[in-house]
Amino acid sequence: MTDQDLTAVADAPHQDDPAFGPAFIDVDEWRESPIPHRYLHGGFEGTETRFVMYLPGRDAYQGRMVQELAGGVGGSEVHPPEYLEKLLRSAFRLGAFVVASNQGWILSPERPGVGGPGLPEDLTILSHRASAQTARYAKTAAVELLGARPHHAYLIGGSGGGARSVSGMEQVPGLWDGAVPIVMVNQHLAWHYWSVWIRAEVALRHKKDAIAAAVDAGADPFTVLDTDEQRQCLSDLYRAGYPKGAEYLLSMAAPEWANWIPLIDPEYAEDFWTLPGYAGEGKEPLRATATVAGLVRASDPEAPALMEPLIEGLRELLAPEHVVGARLGGAEVTSDLIGCRFTVGEPGREVLRVCTAVTGDCIGFVDFQERPAPQVGDEITLDDTFEQAWSHYHRHIVDPERPTMRHWANDGRPIWPQRPADAERRAVLCALPTGRFEGKMIAVQSALDHLCPPIFAHDYVESVRARCGDGDDRIRLWILDNAMHGDASPGLGTEINLRFIRFLGAALQALDDLVAWVEDDVKPPADTSYELDAWNRTLLAPTAGQRGGIQPLVSIEGPVEARAGEAVRFTADVEVPPDAGSVVEAAWDLDGTGRFEQKAQIKEPASNLTIDVEHSFTEAGTHVVVLRVASHRQGDTSDPVRVVENLARLQVRVTDES
Repeated sequence: MTDQDLTAVADAPHQDDPAFGPAFIDVDEWRESPIPHRYLHGGFEGTETRFVMYLPGRDAYQGRMVQELAGGVGGSEVHPPEYLEKLLRSAFRLGAFVVASNQGWILSPERPGVGGPGLPEDLTILSHRASAQTARYAKTAAVELLGARPHHAYLIGGSGGGARSVSGMEQVPGLWDGAVPIVMVNQHLAWHYWSVWIRAEVALRHKKDAIAAAVDAGADPFTVLDTDEQRQCLSDLYRAGYPKGAEYLLSMAAPEWANWIPLIDPEYAEDFWTLPGYAGEGKEPLRATATVAGLVRASDPEAPALMEPLIEGLRELLAPEHVVGARLGGAEVTSDLIGCRFTVGEPGREVLRVCTAVTGDCIGFVDFQERPAPQVGDEITLDDTFEQAWSHYHRHIVDPERPTMRHWANDGRPIWPQRPADAERRAVLCALPTGRFEGKMIAVQSALDHLCPPIFAHDYVESVRARCGDGDDRIRLWILDNAMHGDASPGLGTEINLRFIRFLGAALQALDDLVAWVEDDVKPPADTSYELDAWNRTLLAPTAGQRGGIQPLVSIEGPVEARAGEAVRFTADVEVPPDAGSVVEAAWDLDGTGRFEQKAQIKEPASNLTIDVEHSFTEAGTHVVVLRVASHRQGDTSDPVRVVENLARLQVRVTDES
């Protein structure tokens, strides 16, 4: 077969992809947890692709398949128990079985995927082909396992999995009938945005808490900055689409993404340091060799400074013995080392790490990945070749037609030299989206997503509507206020739980609505209504009737100043958009614990509610009153899965009783 023939087969909805050998099953058992189901695990011979199937009883099967695509770069077919329970309850309620795969490769500490190590050489395997072959097998196997082939199949996935759900719909038309991409990556915008972000995070690393505090207080965040570089970087970050209100999430996680440069643009790093028009021309990258003299753990005195790049609420979650940095000998430790990469591990199994902070003679490289740390006595070489290049990459991949990039152009022409126009090679997380697909789609995006801001979904939905004459009958976009890139939970720290909501319930409600739309032509609730301001930030409509979507709106009124010991009253108005259900739950957090222990009494679910609470603050200081609410489409107070959350916050300055 020619390469063209192979591509045609790979993209066919019902014909097996020749890159995959016969399927095998190595586990087939009944499981009671998290809910009763039949569990199968298997793969395809001659490949790294592994898959799982979760089957309801035959009497519960109604001929549907839900395929879940994990985020990031895939690599695992294992699901966290709490997430799996909600996914299975939602799918089984629809009469569907669930299938998922590792999307073509096996993740391990030595093969983290980020930047390429471990990923399939042919990235179309990751993008859609492994998922497509898994879907073909699962549909065929359902005949024997459940008595009938599914008559409809749906995709659901978050982040990179959201992007690959789009790839599946676009690249293999007819295999799936609809998709719910959640907090989706958009590779037309992502590399530009992420490059702007890393440059800003390095410049603002000591200012992120002050910036967040200014925004919380309704003040101008630029007033807390000290240098023109800091002001320029924050301005650029907003213009690239960073959501105002998400400043608390500024962290130093992004330097790791410099590891992608050799894969997405192999010649760029060398060009950056040698060609005219690039910031590195005539300069030399920093390279420093040092010996690891000791390790710094989360309980050590140097640890707070090394953990500063982490979001504040996450610092408390690190175990005392967690290695967060190393003491170096033989090299001068300065802030210039921040962003430098170095390798650790045995030869042939090296893992890249990134210096994210410095203090004294110590460097930090804290993250939550289970990856090897350097050992005492190791010699490491810190190198900023890729970090410096990565933090300027956005200048050289400008599409002046896209609002988030116009700031880097003049009269419609990019200001700096541009990379070769072969954008396909930057499509490493998924296929480059085209805006053309068969079926229907409901995109769910978070308004305060610092990794994949709402402009990502906006750009894609606009492309669908421009390319498809029936775009309004093909796609919906629901933007969730006070949601970040992942579900908030106490396990992510108190402050995260006080600022952000859990969005999985909204995504699973979208799956319900998608099925009704595809199979019965029941129109889902309208798009979330919003505007883009001059900074490319998403401004949601102010009332439930204007905003649409499916999320309840909450506002709190009450005193912004009080005395310790004084009883004060707070009143909240809650409203659900038309056709989006009723409020079923509300809870206050008045003590800053994030436990939301003061439940509001809701006598009967309703689309509009007023909720009061009285409270006395015992200590002076700045306190935050938070009300978190949840709605349900049918007003079902017994369903913990398809609830749609929102919250409101009110800052109160409390003075001493005197």
